[in-house]
Amino acid sequence: MLRPIAVLALSAFALSASAEDVTITYKMHDGSSATHYFSKDHIRFNDGRADVIMEFASGRIINIDNQKKQYSEMTIAEMQETMKAASAQMEQAMAQVPEQMRAQMQKMMGGAAAEVTVTKGATKTVAGLSCQSYTIAMGASMSQETCNSTAVVPPFDPGEFKKLAFTMAPMGQGMDKLVSKMSEIQGMALSTHTTISMMGRKTETGMEATEVKKGAIAASVFAMPEGYKKVDSPLKSMGKMGGPR
Repeated sequence: MLRPIAVLALSAFALSASAEDVTITYKMHDGSSATHYFSKDHIRFNDGRADVIMEFASGRIINIDNQKKQYSEMTIAEMQETMKAASAQMEQAMAQVPEQMRAQMQKMMGGAAAEVTVTKGATKTVAGLSCQSYTIAMGASMSQETCNSTAVVPPFDPGEFKKLAFTMAPMGQGMDKLVSKMSEIQGMALSTHTTISMMGRKTETGMEATEVKKGAIAASVFAMPEGYKKVDSPLKSMGKMGGPR
């Protein structure tokens, strides 16, 4: 599954038929590095430990574990059905919880009714490119500071990426509203810093671009590594929870 930071890192942008392939190298919050590849047919996120590849033509999402030397795959359609089933089961389970307790649980998790806001900030320079900063907040549970540049335009239909974002949205409290609100932000994220507070715990993640390159990406970059074992996606079991045995 794509990490939340990856989904929120790419916001709305104008499609350009003449746009070149884009390769962006990021320094991560923990000091490691990651590389994101964007072509007209594929996206690949790599952080050394894991890769995620999205194929637009097939709608296939491939998750690669480089440490275990294994991979799993699902199509966007399969992910949508799985998320819908898991969300329905979650709603059924919550319906059995006393109302007062349910309200307390929603408050601890941020609440599905939390307002999503986007606040425009100052312009900055990241990796030699000018970018516009924004702060996106979902109640008190999630806040993301991002700096986006319209100087970087990936060569594919932005609707392809939005499909993936909305596929993930049903599983999160209010995530559908968050993804929709992200359409107000233009350009590619060159830096992000995300803070999530849930059930008394605070988690911070972030990344900042160190290099942006435009130009053709070799097909081999999007190829599967040899010798890796295919396994079932853990997401497939989510929609079967509580089902017939």
